[in-house]
Amino acid sequence: MPESISQRLVAGIAAQDEAAIAACFADEAQFRALIPPGLRERTGAAEAATLIAAWFGDSTELDLLETRADDVGDRFHISYRLAGVEEGEPYVVEQQIYCTVGDGKIERADLLCSGFRPRQRR
Repeated sequence: MPESISQRLVAGIAAQDEAAIAACFADEAQFRALIPPGLRERTGAAEAATLIAAWFGDSTELDLLETRADDVGDRFHISYRLAGVEEGEPYVVEQQIYCTVGDGKIERADLLCSGFRPRQRR
């Protein structure tokens, strides 16, 4: 059921719900993220969730614009684009995650982030 893990993860991120994000990861999950300004690595569900939640913690608005999920060989791909506002500045961000899922939880994940890019208010 990798599709359900992608739905739960993206919903947790969009809701800024650290506990919901942590529930998507295995207890000993390995998480690597290439973000501006560099590589971040965490071990365990709680550490991965804390890192992800921190990226969006100062956002006063956060809306899911789109998400996709699909198999890529023996890995599962999750992508999502979010629009938010931080310190009064509107931004858009896209993240791609390639992961291994076992027993309904992410066991290993590699994330690539576009960075928070300026956007025009609508």
